[in-house]
Amino acid sequence: MARHVLAALVCAAALLGMSASLLVASADDTDGPLTVRVVRGAAGVGGILVVATDPSGASVSGVTGPDGSVRLVTTPLSGGKYRVDASIPASMPDLKPAAEEAERASLTEFVDVGGGQAVTLTMGVGALDGPVQLGDRTWFDTDGDGVQDGDEPPLPGVRVQLLGCDGGGAPLAEKTTDGAGRYLFGPAEGLQPNSCYTLHFDFSGVNTAPLPGSPPADGLKWTVPHAGDQSLDSDVDPDKGTVRVAIGPPGSVDHTVDAGVVGGLNRVGDLVWADVNRNGLQDPGEPGVADVGVRLQKADGTPVAGTSTGPHGQYAFSHLPDGGYQVCFDTAKLPPQYGDYQLTRQRAGNPGQDSAPDPATGCTAVVDLGLNRTQDLTLDAGLAPPVNRIAALVWQDEDGDGQLGAVEPGIAGVPVKLRSADGTQFAMTTTGPDGRYAFEDLPSGSFEVCFDLANLPPSAADFTPVPKGAASGADPATGCTSAVTLGLGKREENSLNAGLAAPVNRIGDRVWTDTNRNGIADAGESGPAGVPVKLLRADGTEESTTTTGADGRYWFSGMPDGDYRVCVDRAALPAPVAGYQFTRPRAGESTKDSDVDLAGGCAPLVPVGVGHRDAGGVDIGLLPARNRVGDLLWIDRNGNGTPDADEPRAAGIAVTMTDSAGRAVATTRTGADGSYLLDDLPDGTYRVCFDLAGLPAEYRDFRIAGTDGDPGCSGPVTVGPKPREDLSVRIGLVSASPAVAPAAQETSSGGGFPVGWVLFGVVAAIGLVVGVRWWKVAGQEQ
Repeated sequence: MARHVLAALVCAAALLGMSASLLVASADDTDGPLTVRVVRGAAGVGGILVVATDPSGASVSGVTGPDGSVRLVTTPLSGGKYRVDASIPASMPDLKPAAEEAERASLTEFVDVGGGQAVTLTMGVGALDGPVQLGDRTWFDTDGDGVQDGDEPPLPGVRVQLLGCDGGGAPLAEKTTDGAGRYLFGPAEGLQPNSCYTLHFDFSGVNTAPLPGSPPADGLKWTVPHAGDQSLDSDVDPDKGTVRVAIGPPGSVDHTVDAGVVGGLNRVGDLVWADVNRNGLQDPGEPGVADVGVRLQKADGTPVAGTSTGPHGQYAFSHLPDGGYQVCFDTAKLPPQYGDYQLTRQRAGNPGQDSAPDPATGCTAVVDLGLNRTQDLTLDAGLAPPVNRIAALVWQDEDGDGQLGAVEPGIAGVPVKLRSADGTQFAMTTTGPDGRYAFEDLPSGSFEVCFDLANLPPSAADFTPVPKGAASGADPATGCTSAVTLGLGKREENSLNAGLAAPVNRIGDRVWTDTNRNGIADAGESGPAGVPVKLLRADGTEESTTTTGADGRYWFSGMPDGDYRVCVDRAALPAPVAGYQFTRPRAGESTKDSDVDLAGGCAPLVPVGVGHRDAGGVDIGLLPARNRVGDLLWIDRNGNGTPDADEPRAAGIAVTMTDSAGRAVATTRTGADGSYLLDDLPDGTYRVCFDLAGLPAEYRDFRIAGTDGDPGCSGPVTVGPKPREDLSVRIGLVSASPAVAPAAQETSSGGGFPVGWVLFGVVAAIGLVVGVRWWKVAGQEQ
């Protein structure tokens, strides 16, 4: 059999000094010796070039010696299975391929010397006077290139019919390819020299189980024809399964009519990788994931095959019949180190560099494979780790038990820092309106959360963490939690709460007996025990009650932030101090004087809360009952008899109590708030007089309304023995020249109401009020 193309290649190699090897490949030391002998009849034929080619295309060659033998050293090749070709040189025109017989092969054969087995191959050449012969081999074209490779398997069981030249009529003869995929027609089957024939090949009855991928028989087809050297390629028309051949003169041998079959040339694959940064793209350094289950199914969901990814995440399904396919990935049974990973987002970039399956189904879109598209190696799948997050709560421990109560509120605006294991600040946020915070999309690793106690919101500026425990993870000393590790097995941490408690609000101090009546709690002035004390809210409702201790001390604690006042009911004073009065308020140092007003027994409102946690110094001075008079002096600009908020108090005005003879009985001055108290008075009836010369210039013409004589003196006030005090002598100073509307002024025609009558009415009304009050006091003394 002529091997002109191959001979030319080998001769060229020989001229270049490469007769020992056309291409050096990976060595395989396990191959056995390969000996080829070319004979004519029984005699060896020298000078015949023999080439052994491995599946990669690398080859070694040699020339037969005088005895027709050559030993080929296959060590440089990739090993195992080879295609062996013998070429008759042009210098031997009288030789031709000999007909195959049991003891000699054609000039193209396939051998396996793997595992150290020795092979001696005998090939035959002859003259032009032998019998005619037609045949050669059917094979499974694994790579679909149309050329027989050394490792591509034979295809037994193919039915081959010898037909007339036009391909019609009944077969002249029929053969079935043997275990080596061989068939032969000769004179015994009616083959004649100088004749034309058609060969028809039928692979419908072959057993495909041993073939790579075990493709179904109905998925087989003929490979591409005439793809290379005539002795190595396929000659069958893919549409008809036939080939027309011409037989030459007697002695003509044609061992070049080969037929290659493909089935499952179609393939899909490629990679499952860990999409560490979850961007849906295969980035440098992101590893493949081994042992991931992969399932191939038809477009209708019918299973086709299953496999697992290899050591580097690769997978493939090959030798597939034409049709539509889907690849599905089993994320329910991933390797342990990727146990909770999920499919990354779909088609985030270019095919082959992104992820193909739908995360919801785990399957790719249907891929149609066939003549125009035999493979799709872009069906990659990215496995992304779930999002790591830390989310928890900062709450106010209102009841102080260190536990998160059902109705205890969150604290908004608390700065929260996230630190990595080495202490580096990783992120920062603040709590929301409900006190919650979150750090999202964190990498795997160790973190600690720190609450910035130095920059708490104004409403919680002085709050401190509750003791560290299950309910609150913050260390009170540092404001930081213990480190937590996020990653496989723990993607979310929700326990890093922080409970903050407000310092305890306190209001109180003591009740004391002001024995020297100076309004100051002096050393040695002890406090009575058992005095009932009330704490009232700003709206007057009661918050709490208590009684003084042995030293007169009292305290209210734990009340919510707000404004409160302390009150003592004189009528409820215990026996030792029953009937006592309150000493004059605000007589000196705020921490030592009395704070309650004389008439009502209540101290001014005091705030407790942020910045005002301890409202100590709310003192109450008691003293034995004496006669006294007092209340308030103010500028009653609108003349309504009530001290309005915008009306000024008359401060620093000298106050004198005079008897009926005009003698001074007691003196004092109004305080900054206009209050005054005339104390320790003898029983009797008196007038309270104010030095109006001490008023500011703008109020110099103001006076006490309705008084006779001195405009700075009140009407008569009686004290003792019942009652001992009158603390309601509230004096409003009015202008001596009040503005009068023009309509009320007297005109020259006498038509208007006289101004004098108006003033008379005002003075009369005031005098009536004072007289009635005096009458009531006089009646109580009786």
